[in-house]
Amino acid sequence: MSNIRDDLARATQAFARPTLNLLRRPSGPLVVAVLTCAFGGQRTRIPADRFHAQVQGLLEEVALHGHEIPDTPSRELVRTWVREQWLSLAPTGEDGEEEYALTSHTQDAMEQVSRLSGQRVLLGESRIRTILEVARRCALEATQDRDVRVQRLDEQIRHLTLERDRLLAGGEVEHASREQMLGEYLNLEDLLSALPGDFLRVSEEVRRIHREIVGDFRAETRPSGDVLDDYLRRAEEMLTESMSGRAFAGAVELVRDEATARALGSDLTSILDHDFAADLSSEQRSALRTTLETIAEGIELVLEQRRRLSASLRSHILRHDPLRDRELDDALRAAADALTGWVATAGPRATLDLDLPVPAARIAITTLRTRLHDPADDASPPPLREHVDTPAASSSLEQLKRWGGPDFERLRAALTGGREDGVTGTGELFDELPDDLRRPADLMGLLHLAVSAAGGDPDTSPGATVYTTTRPDGVVHRFRGPDLTFATPEQEIETPA
Repeated sequence: MSNIRDDLARATQAFARPTLNLLRRPSGPLVVAVLTCAFGGQRTRIPADRFHAQVQGLLEEVALHGHEIPDTPSRELVRTWVREQWLSLAPTGEDGEEEYALTSHTQDAMEQVSRLSGQRVLLGESRIRTILEVARRCALEATQDRDVRVQRLDEQIRHLTLERDRLLAGGEVEHASREQMLGEYLNLEDLLSALPGDFLRVSEEVRRIHREIVGDFRAETRPSGDVLDDYLRRAEEMLTESMSGRAFAGAVELVRDEATARALGSDLTSILDHDFAADLSSEQRSALRTTLETIAEGIELVLEQRRRLSASLRSHILRHDPLRDRELDDALRAAADALTGWVATAGPRATLDLDLPVPAARIAITTLRTRLHDPADDASPPPLREHVDTPAASSSLEQLKRWGGPDFERLRAALTGGREDGVTGTGELFDELPDDLRRPADLMGLLHLAVSAAGGDPDTSPGATVYTTTRPDGVVHRFRGPDLTFATPEQEIETPA
Protein backbone atom coordinates (compact mmCIF):
# COMPACT_ATOMS: atom_id res chain seq x y z
CA MET A 1 0.00 0.00 0.00
CA SER A 2 1.05 3.59 -0.60
CA ASN A 3 1.80 6.24 2.03
CA ILE A 4 -1.04 8.47 0.86
CA ARG A 5 -2.68 8.45 4.29
CA ASP A 6 0.42 9.74 6.06
CA ASP A 7 1.12 12.22 3.27
CA LEU A 8 -2.44 13.55 3.48
CA ALA A 9 -2.20 13.91 7.25
CA ARG A 10 1.04 15.86 6.98
CA ALA A 11 -0.38 18.08 4.22
CA THR A 12 -3.56 18.74 6.23
CA GLN A 13 -1.49 19.65 9.26
CA ALA A 14 0.70 21.99 7.20
CA PHE A 15 -2.28 23.75 5.61
CA ALA A 16 -3.76 24.30 9.06
CA ARG A 17 -0.72 26.29 10.15
CA PRO A 18 -1.07 30.08 10.20
CA THR A 19 1.67 30.44 7.56
CA LEU A 20 -0.24 28.69 4.77
CA ASN A 21 -3.50 30.07 6.11
CA LEU A 22 -2.12 33.56 5.44
CA LEU A 23 -0.75 32.75 2.00
CA ARG A 24 -3.92 31.13 0.67
CA ARG A 25 -6.28 33.88 1.90
CA PRO A 26 -7.66 36.21 -0.81
CA SER A 27 -6.43 39.10 1.30
CA GLY A 28 -3.05 37.43 1.86
CA PRO A 29 -1.08 39.65 -0.58
CA LEU A 30 -2.46 42.80 1.05
CA VAL A 31 -1.67 41.57 4.58
CA VAL A 32 1.87 40.50 3.64
CA ALA A 33 2.51 43.82 1.86
CA VAL A 34 1.24 45.90 4.80
CA LEU A 35 3.25 43.95 7.38
CA THR A 36 6.37 43.99 5.21
CA CYS A 37 6.14 47.77 4.82
CA ALA A 38 5.29 48.38 8.48
CA PHE A 39 8.06 46.21 9.90
CA GLY A 40 10.72 47.21 7.39
CA GLY A 41 14.02 48.76 8.36
CA GLN A 42 14.88 46.11 11.00
CA ARG A 43 11.92 47.09 13.19
CA THR A 44 10.74 44.26 15.41
CA ARG A 45 8.13 45.96 17.64
CA ILE A 46 5.71 48.85 17.09
CA PRO A 47 3.51 50.52 19.77
CA ALA A 48 -0.16 49.63 19.35
CA ASP A 49 -1.57 53.11 18.72
CA ARG A 50 1.16 53.98 16.24
CA PHE A 51 0.70 50.70 14.39
CA HIS A 52 -3.09 51.21 14.07
CA ALA A 53 -2.51 54.64 12.51
CA GLN A 54 0.24 53.28 10.27
CA VAL A 55 -1.96 50.45 8.97
CA GLN A 56 -4.79 52.89 8.29
CA GLY A 57 -2.46 55.14 6.31
CA LEU A 58 -1.08 52.23 4.27
CA LEU A 59 -4.58 50.98 3.45
CA GLU A 60 -5.68 54.44 2.33
CA GLU A 61 -2.60 54.70 0.13
CA VAL A 62 -3.41 51.32 -1.44
CA ALA A 63 -6.98 52.47 -2.08
CA LEU A 64 -5.70 55.54 -3.92
CA HIS A 65 -4.02 53.20 -6.42
CA GLY A 66 -7.34 51.51 -7.20
CA HIS A 67 -6.97 48.39 -5.06
CA GLU A 68 -9.81 47.07 -2.94
CA ILE A 69 -9.33 47.29 0.83
CA PRO A 70 -11.45 45.97 3.71
CA ASP A 71 -14.13 48.20 5.23
CA THR A 72 -13.09 47.12 8.73
CA PRO A 73 -11.43 49.80 10.90
CA SER A 74 -7.69 49.36 11.24
CA ARG A 75 -7.84 48.56 14.98
CA GLU A 76 -10.35 45.75 14.50
CA LEU A 77 -8.49 44.49 11.43
CA VAL A 78 -5.20 44.29 13.31
CA ARG A 79 -6.88 42.48 16.22
CA THR A 80 -8.10 39.91 13.68
CA TRP A 81 -4.51 39.39 12.56
CA VAL A 82 -3.57 38.76 16.19
CA ARG A 83 -6.29 36.12 16.52
CA GLU A 84 -5.03 34.48 13.32
CA GLN A 85 -1.54 34.32 14.93
CA TRP A 86 -0.02 36.57 12.28
CA LEU A 87 0.85 39.18 14.91
CA SER A 88 1.57 39.06 18.63
CA LEU A 89 0.42 41.72 21.09
CA ALA A 90 2.04 42.00 24.48
CA PRO A 91 2.64 44.77 27.05
CA THR A 92 6.22 45.98 27.34
CA GLY A 93 7.99 48.29 29.73
CA GLU A 94 6.95 49.52 33.15
CA ASP A 95 4.05 51.57 31.81
CA GLY A 96 2.42 48.48 30.30
CA GLU A 97 2.23 49.94 26.79
CA GLU A 98 1.18 47.29 24.28
CA GLU A 99 3.32 46.60 21.22
CA TYR A 100 2.81 44.51 18.10
CA ALA A 101 5.41 42.10 16.75
CA LEU A 102 5.55 39.61 13.89
CA THR A 103 5.12 35.94 14.66
CA SER A 104 7.28 33.21 13.22
CA HIS A 105 4.38 32.16 10.97
CA THR A 106 4.24 35.60 9.36
CA GLN A 107 8.01 35.71 9.09
CA ASP A 108 7.95 32.40 7.19
CA ALA A 109 5.21 33.69 4.88
CA MET A 110 7.14 36.88 4.14
CA GLU A 111 10.31 34.90 3.42
CA GLN A 112 8.39 32.60 1.08
CA VAL A 113 6.92 35.55 -0.82
CA SER A 114 10.33 37.21 -1.03
CA ARG A 115 11.91 33.98 -2.27
CA LEU A 116 9.30 33.41 -4.97
CA SER A 117 9.26 37.01 -6.16
CA GLY A 118 13.04 37.54 -6.21
CA GLN A 119 16.02 36.07 -7.94
CA ARG A 120 16.62 32.41 -7.28
CA VAL A 121 19.38 30.11 -8.48
CA LEU A 122 17.81 26.70 -8.94
CA LEU A 123 20.70 24.71 -10.44
CA GLY A 124 23.47 27.25 -10.65
CA GLU A 125 27.13 26.36 -10.34
CA SER A 126 27.38 27.87 -6.84
CA ARG A 127 24.33 25.92 -5.67
CA ILE A 128 25.80 22.64 -6.93
CA ARG A 129 29.18 23.45 -5.37
CA THR A 130 27.50 24.26 -2.07
CA ILE A 131 25.66 20.94 -2.17
CA LEU A 132 28.89 19.07 -2.83
CA GLU A 133 30.76 20.85 -0.04
CA VAL A 134 27.98 20.29 2.49
CA ALA A 135 27.65 16.64 1.49
CA ARG A 136 31.41 16.13 1.81
CA ARG A 137 31.51 17.79 5.21
CA CYS A 138 28.54 15.81 6.47
CA ALA A 139 30.06 12.57 5.21
CA LEU A 140 33.33 13.39 6.98
CA GLU A 141 31.47 14.00 10.25
CA ALA A 142 29.32 10.90 9.83
CA THR A 143 32.00 8.33 9.06
CA GLN A 144 33.46 6.27 11.88
CA ASP A 145 36.34 4.92 9.80
CA ARG A 146 39.61 6.45 10.98
CA ASP A 147 41.42 5.74 7.72
CA VAL A 148 38.68 7.39 5.65
CA ARG A 149 38.80 10.51 7.80
CA VAL A 150 42.57 10.74 7.52
CA GLN A 151 42.34 10.28 3.74
CA ARG A 152 39.76 13.06 3.40
CA LEU A 153 41.84 15.41 5.56
CA ASP A 154 44.99 14.62 3.54
CA GLU A 155 43.12 15.49 0.34
CA GLN A 156 42.02 18.85 1.76
CA ILE A 157 45.52 19.62 3.03
CA ARG A 158 47.10 18.69 -0.31
CA HIS A 159 44.60 20.81 -2.26
CA LEU A 160 45.04 23.83 -0.02
CA THR A 161 48.83 23.47 -0.03
CA LEU A 162 48.96 23.44 -3.83
CA GLU A 163 46.82 26.58 -4.03
CA ARG A 164 48.95 28.32 -1.41
CA ASP A 165 52.19 27.45 -3.22
CA ARG A 166 50.76 28.66 -6.53
CA LEU A 167 49.86 32.04 -5.10
CA LEU A 168 53.25 32.40 -3.37
CA ALA A 169 54.99 31.64 -6.68
CA GLY A 170 53.27 34.61 -8.28
CA GLY A 171 50.28 32.82 -9.78
CA GLU A 172 47.29 34.83 -10.89
CA VAL A 173 44.58 35.43 -8.32
CA GLU A 174 41.35 34.12 -9.76
CA HIS A 175 38.65 36.78 -9.60
CA ALA A 176 35.09 35.49 -9.40
CA SER A 177 32.71 36.81 -12.06
CA ARG A 178 29.61 38.81 -11.27
CA GLU A 179 27.40 35.81 -12.06
CA GLN A 180 29.35 33.56 -9.72
CA MET A 181 29.24 36.07 -6.89
CA LEU A 182 25.51 36.63 -7.40
CA GLY A 183 24.88 32.90 -7.06
CA GLU A 184 27.00 32.70 -3.92
CA TYR A 185 25.22 35.73 -2.50
CA LEU A 186 21.78 34.21 -3.10
CA ASN A 187 22.89 31.07 -1.27
CA LEU A 188 24.05 33.20 1.64
CA GLU A 189 20.86 35.23 1.58
CA ASP A 190 18.77 32.05 1.86
CA LEU A 191 20.68 31.09 4.98
CA LEU A 192 20.48 34.54 6.57
CA SER A 193 16.77 34.96 5.81
CA ALA A 194 15.95 31.95 7.98
CA LEU A 195 17.51 33.44 11.12
CA PRO A 196 14.71 35.93 12.07
CA GLY A 197 12.13 33.14 11.84
CA ASP A 198 14.30 30.90 14.05
CA PHE A 199 14.61 33.63 16.66
CA LEU A 200 10.86 34.29 16.62
CA ARG A 201 10.10 30.59 17.05
CA VAL A 202 12.41 30.40 20.06
CA SER A 203 10.78 33.52 21.54
CA GLU A 204 7.31 32.07 21.02
CA GLU A 205 8.41 28.81 22.63
CA VAL A 206 9.65 30.74 25.67
CA ARG A 207 6.31 32.55 25.83
CA ARG A 208 4.43 29.25 25.63
CA ILE A 209 6.54 27.76 28.43
CA HIS A 210 5.84 30.90 30.44
CA ARG A 211 2.08 30.48 30.14
CA GLU A 212 2.21 26.79 31.04
CA ILE A 213 4.51 27.28 34.03
CA VAL A 214 2.38 30.11 35.44
CA GLY A 215 -0.70 27.92 34.90
CA ASP A 216 0.95 25.13 36.87
CA PHE A 217 1.74 27.54 39.71
CA ARG A 218 -1.84 28.76 39.87
CA ALA A 219 -3.34 25.27 39.64
CA GLU A 220 -1.31 24.19 42.69
CA THR A 221 -1.46 20.58 41.55
CA ARG A 222 2.29 20.13 41.97
CA PRO A 223 4.86 21.45 44.43
CA SER A 224 6.55 24.68 43.41
CA GLY A 225 9.93 22.97 43.36
CA ASP A 226 8.75 20.45 40.78
CA VAL A 227 7.36 23.26 38.61
CA LEU A 228 10.67 25.12 38.73
CA ASP A 229 12.62 21.97 37.90
CA ASP A 230 10.31 21.40 34.94
CA TYR A 231 10.91 24.97 33.76
CA LEU A 232 14.69 24.61 33.91
CA ARG A 233 14.57 21.27 32.10
CA ARG A 234 12.33 22.57 29.31
CA ALA A 235 14.42 25.73 28.92
CA GLU A 236 17.54 23.61 28.42
CA GLU A 237 15.83 21.20 26.03
CA MET A 238 14.50 24.08 23.97
CA LEU A 239 18.07 25.07 23.00
CA THR A 240 19.22 21.55 22.15
CA GLU A 241 16.31 19.55 20.72
CA SER A 242 14.79 21.93 18.16
CA MET A 243 16.50 23.28 15.05
CA SER A 244 15.47 26.83 15.95
CA GLY A 245 16.93 26.42 19.43
CA ARG A 246 20.22 25.13 18.05
CA ALA A 247 20.34 28.04 15.61
CA PHE A 248 19.85 30.42 18.54
CA ALA A 249 22.57 28.70 20.55
CA GLY A 250 24.93 28.97 17.55
CA ALA A 251 24.13 32.67 17.20
CA VAL A 252 24.93 33.23 20.86
CA GLU A 253 28.29 31.48 20.45
CA LEU A 254 29.01 33.63 17.39
CA VAL A 255 28.32 36.88 19.22
CA ARG A 256 30.39 35.82 22.22
CA ASP A 257 33.38 34.85 20.05
CA GLU A 258 34.84 38.22 19.14
CA ALA A 259 37.39 36.79 16.71
CA THR A 260 34.74 34.89 14.74
CA ALA A 261 32.43 37.92 14.73
CA ARG A 262 35.23 40.15 13.40
CA ALA A 263 36.07 37.58 10.74
CA LEU A 264 32.44 37.43 9.63
CA GLY A 265 32.27 41.23 9.45
CA SER A 266 35.43 41.29 7.34
CA ASP A 267 34.04 38.61 5.01
CA LEU A 268 30.80 40.55 4.52
CA THR A 269 32.75 43.71 3.72
CA SER A 270 34.77 41.83 1.10
CA ILE A 271 31.57 40.56 -0.49
CA LEU A 272 30.14 44.06 -0.71
CA ASP A 273 33.36 45.40 -2.23
CA HIS A 274 32.94 43.11 -5.26
CA ASP A 275 31.59 44.56 -8.50
CA PHE A 276 28.43 42.46 -8.38
CA ALA A 277 27.23 44.38 -5.27
CA ALA A 278 26.40 47.33 -7.53
CA ASP A 279 23.50 45.27 -8.92
CA LEU A 280 22.01 44.72 -5.45
CA SER A 281 19.32 46.98 -4.08
CA SER A 282 20.04 49.31 -1.18
CA GLU A 283 17.91 47.10 1.08
CA GLN A 284 19.93 44.01 0.16
CA ARG A 285 23.25 45.76 0.75
CA SER A 286 22.02 47.16 4.06
CA ALA A 287 20.72 43.76 5.19
CA LEU A 288 24.06 42.11 4.40
CA ARG A 289 26.06 44.90 6.02
CA THR A 290 24.00 44.72 9.24
CA THR A 291 24.02 40.93 9.54
CA LEU A 292 25.75 40.99 12.91
CA GLU A 293 23.35 43.64 14.23
CA THR A 294 20.39 41.56 13.04
CA ILE A 295 21.73 38.50 14.83
CA ALA A 296 22.32 40.53 18.00
CA GLU A 297 18.77 41.94 17.86
CA GLY A 298 17.32 38.45 17.45
CA ILE A 299 19.30 37.22 20.45
CA GLU A 300 18.14 40.21 22.49
CA LEU A 301 14.52 39.45 21.53
CA VAL A 302 14.80 35.94 22.97
CA LEU A 303 16.74 37.06 26.04
CA GLU A 304 14.19 39.78 26.78
CA GLN A 305 11.43 37.19 26.65
CA ARG A 306 13.39 34.97 29.03
CA ARG A 307 13.99 37.91 31.40
CA ARG A 308 10.25 38.58 31.51
CA LEU A 309 9.60 34.92 32.25
CA SER A 310 12.16 34.88 35.06
CA ALA A 311 10.80 38.13 36.53
CA SER A 312 7.23 36.82 36.37
CA LEU A 313 8.17 33.57 38.07
CA ARG A 314 10.20 35.35 40.74
CA SER A 315 7.33 37.74 41.46
CA HIS A 316 4.84 34.88 41.61
CA ILE A 317 6.99 32.87 43.99
CA LEU A 318 7.59 35.83 46.32
CA ARG A 319 3.96 36.96 46.43
CA HIS A 320 2.13 33.66 46.27
CA ASP A 321 1.66 31.65 49.46
CA PRO A 322 -0.58 28.62 48.77
CA LEU A 323 -1.06 27.86 52.48
CA ARG A 324 -2.17 31.41 53.31
CA ASP A 325 -4.53 31.53 50.32
CA ARG A 326 -6.08 28.21 51.26
CA GLU A 327 -6.62 29.35 54.87
CA LEU A 328 -8.24 32.57 53.66
CA ASP A 329 -10.57 30.63 51.33
CA ASP A 330 -11.62 28.36 54.21
CA ALA A 331 -12.26 31.34 56.48
CA LEU A 332 -14.38 33.15 53.90
CA ARG A 333 -16.34 30.01 53.13
CA ALA A 334 -17.05 29.44 56.86
CA ALA A 335 -18.14 33.07 57.28
CA ALA A 336 -20.49 32.80 54.29
CA ASP A 337 -22.10 29.62 55.69
CA ALA A 338 -22.58 31.22 59.12
CA LEU A 339 -24.07 34.40 57.70
CA THR A 340 -26.50 32.42 55.54
CA GLY A 341 -28.02 30.76 58.59
CA TRP A 342 -27.91 33.89 60.73
CA VAL A 343 -29.75 36.16 58.29
CA ALA A 344 -32.79 33.86 58.30
CA THR A 345 -33.36 34.25 62.09
CA ALA A 346 -31.60 37.45 63.20
CA GLY A 347 -33.47 40.62 64.04
CA PRO A 348 -32.48 44.29 63.83
CA ARG A 349 -29.13 45.18 65.43
CA ALA A 350 -28.35 41.54 66.09
CA THR A 351 -24.72 40.50 66.41
CA LEU A 352 -22.95 37.29 65.51
CA ASP A 353 -19.75 35.77 66.80
CA LEU A 354 -17.99 33.90 64.01
CA ASP A 355 -15.99 30.83 64.91
CA LEU A 356 -13.45 30.96 62.12
CA PRO A 357 -10.88 28.22 61.46
CA VAL A 358 -8.16 30.90 61.38
CA PRO A 359 -7.21 32.69 64.64
CA ALA A 360 -8.42 36.26 64.69
CA ALA A 361 -4.96 37.50 65.49
CA ARG A 362 -3.75 36.40 62.04
CA ILE A 363 -6.42 38.35 60.15
CA ALA A 364 -5.43 41.98 59.70
CA ILE A 365 -8.50 44.02 58.64
CA THR A 366 -7.97 47.76 58.45
CA THR A 367 -11.45 49.01 57.48
CA LEU A 368 -14.94 47.52 57.27
CA ARG A 369 -18.00 49.02 55.63
CA THR A 370 -19.74 51.19 58.23
CA ARG A 371 -22.75 52.31 56.21
CA LEU A 372 -25.14 49.94 54.49
CA HIS A 373 -26.94 50.63 51.26
CA ASP A 374 -29.76 53.17 51.52
CA PRO A 375 -32.46 52.82 48.80
CA ALA A 376 -33.07 56.56 49.08
CA ASP A 377 -29.67 57.14 47.51
CA ASP A 378 -31.00 55.69 44.28
CA ALA A 379 -34.16 57.80 44.18
CA SER A 380 -34.84 59.74 41.03
CA PRO A 381 -34.17 63.49 41.06
CA PRO A 382 -37.19 65.81 41.42
CA PRO A 383 -38.95 66.73 38.17
CA LEU A 384 -37.87 69.84 36.34
CA ARG A 385 -39.89 72.97 36.76
CA GLU A 386 -41.97 74.07 33.84
CA HIS A 387 -40.36 76.92 31.97
CA VAL A 388 -42.46 79.35 30.02
CA ASP A 389 -40.60 80.74 27.05
CA THR A 390 -40.94 84.49 26.77
CA PRO A 391 -39.83 86.05 23.53
CA ALA A 392 -36.80 88.23 24.02
CA ALA A 393 -37.00 91.81 22.94
CA SER A 394 -35.53 92.22 19.50
CA SER A 395 -32.42 94.35 19.12
CA SER A 396 -31.81 96.76 16.33
CA LEU A 397 -28.70 96.73 14.17
CA GLU A 398 -27.43 99.93 15.80
CA GLN A 399 -27.77 98.39 19.26
CA LEU A 400 -25.84 95.31 18.17
CA LYS A 401 -23.09 97.42 16.62
CA ARG A 402 -22.65 99.26 19.91
CA TRP A 403 -21.45 95.99 21.45
CA GLY A 404 -19.25 95.11 18.49
CA GLY A 405 -15.58 95.75 17.74
CA PRO A 406 -13.77 99.06 17.09
CA ASP A 407 -15.33 101.52 14.62
CA PHE A 408 -12.17 101.88 12.49
CA GLU A 409 -13.73 104.27 9.99
CA ARG A 410 -14.65 106.88 12.60
CA LEU A 411 -11.44 106.33 14.54
CA ARG A 412 -9.38 106.83 11.38
CA ALA A 413 -11.23 110.05 10.65
CA ALA A 414 -10.78 111.29 14.23
CA LEU A 415 -7.10 110.39 14.18
CA THR A 416 -6.53 112.19 10.88
CA GLY A 417 -8.46 115.29 12.05
CA GLY A 418 -6.72 115.37 15.41
CA ARG A 419 -3.29 115.29 13.84
CA GLU A 420 -4.28 118.14 11.50
CA ASP A 421 -5.50 120.14 14.51
CA GLY A 422 -2.16 119.69 16.28
CA VAL A 423 -3.02 116.80 18.62
CA THR A 424 0.20 114.90 19.27
CA GLY A 425 -0.81 111.95 21.50
CA THR A 426 -3.46 109.29 21.95
CA GLY A 427 -4.28 110.39 25.51
CA GLU A 428 -5.37 113.87 24.43
CA LEU A 429 -7.16 112.57 21.33
CA PHE A 430 -9.15 109.92 23.23
CA ASP A 431 -10.44 112.50 25.73
CA GLU A 432 -11.84 114.55 22.81
CA LEU A 433 -13.77 111.64 21.23
CA PRO A 434 -17.56 111.47 21.63
CA ASP A 435 -18.99 109.14 24.29
CA ASP A 436 -20.12 106.49 21.81
CA LEU A 437 -16.54 106.27 20.48
CA ARG A 438 -14.88 105.86 23.86
CA ARG A 439 -15.72 102.23 24.48
CA PRO A 440 -12.95 99.80 25.60
CA ALA A 441 -13.04 98.24 22.14
CA ASP A 442 -12.55 101.66 20.51
CA LEU A 443 -9.55 102.33 22.80
CA MET A 444 -7.88 99.13 21.52
CA GLY A 445 -8.68 100.19 17.95
CA LEU A 446 -7.23 103.67 18.45
CA LEU A 447 -3.97 102.33 19.89
CA HIS A 448 -3.76 99.86 16.99
CA LEU A 449 -4.19 102.64 14.41
CA ALA A 450 -1.73 104.86 16.23
CA VAL A 451 0.99 102.21 15.98
CA SER A 452 0.27 100.75 12.55
CA ALA A 453 -0.61 103.91 10.64
CA ALA A 454 0.31 107.03 12.64
CA GLY A 455 3.87 106.13 13.54
CA GLY A 456 3.33 105.66 17.28
CA ASP A 457 5.93 103.54 19.08
CA PRO A 458 5.19 102.13 22.59
CA ASP A 459 8.94 101.76 23.24
CA THR A 460 9.63 105.48 22.70
CA SER A 461 6.41 106.95 24.19
CA PRO A 462 7.17 109.79 26.64
CA GLY A 463 4.93 108.43 29.35
CA ALA A 464 1.71 106.77 30.37
CA THR A 465 -1.81 108.08 30.81
CA VAL A 466 -5.16 106.88 32.13
CA TYR A 467 -7.87 106.26 29.55
CA THR A 468 -11.48 106.55 30.82
CA THR A 469 -13.84 104.38 28.77
CA THR A 470 -17.61 104.00 28.86
CA ARG A 471 -19.37 100.78 27.91
CA PRO A 472 -22.71 100.91 26.05
CA ASP A 473 -24.52 100.08 29.32
CA GLY A 474 -22.90 103.08 31.05
CA VAL A 475 -20.27 101.19 33.06
CA VAL A 476 -17.03 103.15 33.28
CA HIS A 477 -13.62 101.45 33.07
CA ARG A 478 -10.24 103.08 33.41
CA PHE A 479 -7.11 101.70 31.75
CA ARG A 480 -3.53 102.80 32.24
CA GLY A 481 -1.58 102.66 29.00
CA PRO A 482 1.07 104.37 26.89
CA ASP A 483 0.44 107.88 25.56
CA LEU A 484 1.57 107.25 21.98
CA THR A 485 3.07 110.13 20.05
CA PHE A 486 2.07 110.58 16.40
CA ALA A 487 4.37 110.98 13.44
CA THR A 488 4.06 113.75 10.89
CA PRO A 489 0.50 114.56 9.72
CA GLU A 490 1.46 113.86 6.13
CA GLN A 491 1.71 110.12 6.81
CA GLU A 492 -1.27 108.23 5.39
CA ILE A 493 -3.49 106.32 7.80
CA GLU A 494 -4.93 103.06 6.53
CA THR A 495 -7.70 100.99 8.01
CA PRO A 496 -6.33 97.55 8.92
CA ALA A 497 -7.77 94.55 7.13
